[in-house]
Amino acid sequence: MALARAIRIGLGVNITHQGNILFATWFTYDASGKGLWIVMSRGDRTGNGTYSGELFTLTGPAFSATPWDKTQVRSTKVGTGTFAFSDASNGTFTYTVNGITQTKAITRTIYSTPTACK
Repeated sequence: MALARAIRIGLGVNITHQGNILFATWFTYDASGKGLWIVMSRGDRTGNGTYSGELFTLTGPAFSATPWDKTQVRSTKVGTGTFAFSDASNGTFTYTVNGITQTKAITRTIYSTPTACK
């Protein structure tokens, strides 16, 4: 799958962290316009506000399959990504997927306040 050179439809990135590790899911579109989920299962802290890791696509049974068979799950490395945060709400996401490199500005979306974890 080739990633679209110019993502015109949009993208969404969800990030969570524990200690010095990020976990990110990324929804985008491939060159044909088909939806594409990509995962960074371990983005290690590489500097102040910077996290890098490998990017994967996954295939397998639906989460609701009964019985669920983990042996059918396959992951494919498609590239690498780096999140560089300039502050608590802004940064960049630089990635290389299937040989295509891009950098996107990212901004935190706040759905409600307070946003502090409890």
